[in-house]
Amino acid sequence: MKRGIIWLIVSSLLLVSLMIAACSPAVVEKPEATEEPEVVEEPKATEEPEVMEPTSDEPQYGGVLKLFYWLGRQERLDQTVHIVIPPMQNTHETLLSGDWSKGPAGGYGTNETPWEDRMEGFWYLYTGALAESWEFPKEIEGDRAELIFHIRKGVHWYLKPGSEASRLVGGREMTADDVVFSLKQSISGSRFYVYRSNPELRNAEIASPSPWTVEVAVDWDALSTGEARFGTGIFIVPPEVYEEYGDMTNWRNYVGTGPFMLTDFLPDSTMTYIRNPNYWDKDPVGPGKGNQLPYLDEVKYFMIPDRSTQLAALRTAKIDWIDSVNAEEADILGKTSHELIVEPEVMLGEGDFAISTKIHETPFNDIRVRRALYMAIDYEAIMRDYYGGRGRVAYYPFHRIIETTDAWFGPDPETGEWPSDVPESVKELYTYNPEKAKQLLAEAGYPEGFKTNIIIENTSSEIDYFSIIKNMWAKVGIDLELRPTEGAAFDRVKYAMTADQMIDYGAGSGPLYRLYSIRGDAPGENQMQIDDPVINELYGQMEAVLLSDQAAANKLVRQMLLRAAEQAYGIPGVGQLSYRAWWPWLKNYSGELYLGFNTRHFNKWVWIDQKLKKQMGY
Repeated sequence: MKRGIIWLIVSSLLLVSLMIAACSPAVVEKPEATEEPEVVEEPKATEEPEVMEPTSDEPQYGGVLKLFYWLGRQERLDQTVHIVIPPMQNTHETLLSGDWSKGPAGGYGTNETPWEDRMEGFWYLYTGALAESWEFPKEIEGDRAELIFHIRKGVHWYLKPGSEASRLVGGREMTADDVVFSLKQSISGSRFYVYRSNPELRNAEIASPSPWTVEVAVDWDALSTGEARFGTGIFIVPPEVYEEYGDMTNWRNYVGTGPFMLTDFLPDSTMTYIRNPNYWDKDPVGPGKGNQLPYLDEVKYFMIPDRSTQLAALRTAKIDWIDSVNAEEADILGKTSHELIVEPEVMLGEGDFAISTKIHETPFNDIRVRRALYMAIDYEAIMRDYYGGRGRVAYYPFHRIIETTDAWFGPDPETGEWPSDVPESVKELYTYNPEKAKQLLAEAGYPEGFKTNIIIENTSSEIDYFSIIKNMWAKVGIDLELRPTEGAAFDRVKYAMTADQMIDYGAGSGPLYRLYSIRGDAPGENQMQIDDPVINELYGQMEAVLLSDQAAANKLVRQMLLRAAEQAYGIPGVGQLSYRAWWPWLKNYSGELYLGFNTRHFNKWVWIDQKLKKQMGY
C-alpha cells in the first residue's frame, strides 16, 4: 500500500503576506560579526546523514529564527499540568542538561550522540545547567539514595519588558531556595504531574543544607527516576510568582533564567521569544567558544495545522526549519528546493509504538495468541510497499538508538544478522508465517479466530497503517475493529488505562533505564500492567549498578528486553524513516532536537548567517 501525499505547490498569497508580516524581526542591539561567512554548496536529500564538516564561520549575533512547531494540546503552559511544556523550554531551565559539545555541534562536537532523543540516564553526556555540578551515589549504602546538586552562582531571573511578574521578582539571583521550592512543588499534590506520574517520588526529602547546595533523598528503588525527574525534568521557577498568581498557566507570568523571554503567544498561531540579554551561559565549542549565548535576537514558532501549508512555508523561506518530514515529502523537497538541507532523523516516525494488549484477559492472556498476532504481520511487506523501503521495525519493547546498541537485542541494521544470544523463539516472531499463526490460534482454542478492537489516534497516517494490520490479521481469522479517537480522548483512555482490548501505545525509545512500558505503575505507561517477576528482579539488579557500571547495567537491560520479547507482551509497529529540513543559513546546527528530557530546543546555540540568506535571495 502506498500513501498518497497531497502537495499544494503554491500557497495562497494571503497566507504568505500574513506570515511575512508576522516574521518581521525585533530591533535589538547586537555585536558585529568579525568575519564574513562562506557560501555553502547546495545540499541534497540523502538516505544517510552526511558527516558534518566544520566551517571557519565566526558566529553572528542577531536575526530571527523561524520554526514550525505544532503544540497540539496548548493548555500545557505550566509544569503543574504536564512535565513536557514546550513554551517553557526556551524560558526556563533544569538543573542538568545535555552537553551540546558532545553532539555534532555544527561539526565541532565529539559526536557521542546525535541529540535526537531525551536520553535520560546517560549522565556521561550531560553537563550542569542551573546546577554547576552534581553527586550521585555509586553504590547502595544506607537507607536512602542521596542526590546532591551544587547550584550555580551568578544566575539571575530575567527582567522581561512590561511584565508585572518579572518586576515582582526584580531580576534577583537564582538560589538554592528556589530549587528546593521547585522540586518540592513538583511532588506536593495531585495537581502536579510528577506527583501523579511518579508516586515513588512522593516521599522524597528535599533540603538545602548550605546556601548553594540542594540535597534530595529518595528510596533506592526510585534512584533512576529521581535522577531523571529532579535532574533534567523539573524547571526551576521563582516562588514569588506562584505565591502571587498561583501558577504560570498564564504565559504573561513567565519568569525564568533561560536564554529567551516569551513576549507573545497567540493560540493556534505563533509564539514569539526575544533574547535574554543577561543570560549566563557561554558557547562551549567552535569558533564562537566563550561567546555569550544566545546569538539570536528572536525566535518565532509558527503553529500551522495544514501540512501542505507547513511545507509551502518552508519552501518559500517563511520558516527556517521543520521536522517529521516523511520520505515522499523529503524527495519532493530535494527536487523542488535544492538549497534546503534535508537529512534523515535517527528517531523513527509514525508507527514506532507497540500495540498494547490486555495480557491478563482472554484471549491475550494466552502467549500463543500474542505470538500469533506477531506472525500474522508481514513486517517486510509494510516496509517495502507502504514505506517504500524506508522504514524500520521498532523491535518491542525498545527500538534502537545509537547510545543503546549494547542493550538493544534486534538484528544489525546493515547486515540483518541477529546477535548470537537471541533465541529462535524471538527471531521467529518477526518472520511472516500466517500458517503458524493459524496453528497457534487453533491450539489456544480459536480455530476460527476472534473479534477484537484497537484504540488509535484519529489521524490519517494511523488509520492507514492500522488498516494494513487489519487486513493482515483478517487472513488468520482475526476481525479487528479500528476505533479512531481524538487526541484529548485518547489521552484519557491512555492514562486511565481503560482500553477495551488494545491500544496503540506500549513502547518507544524514551527513558531506557526506567523501562516504564514493561514494569512499574506509572499512569499510562505500563499499559499491559506487566508484573513479571523475572523483569522485576533484573530491574532491581540494574538499579544497583546503574551509576557505578553502565556496561553491566546495559547487560541487565538487555536481559529485560529479551524477556519481554520472549513473552510477546506487546506487538511492535514499523516506523517510517523521517527527515528534518532546514535552510543553510541556520548555522551551528546539525539536526539536533533534544538535549535532555526537558530541553527540546537547539535555539540557544545556533545563529543566522544573514549575509548568506540575502545572497540566496531571501
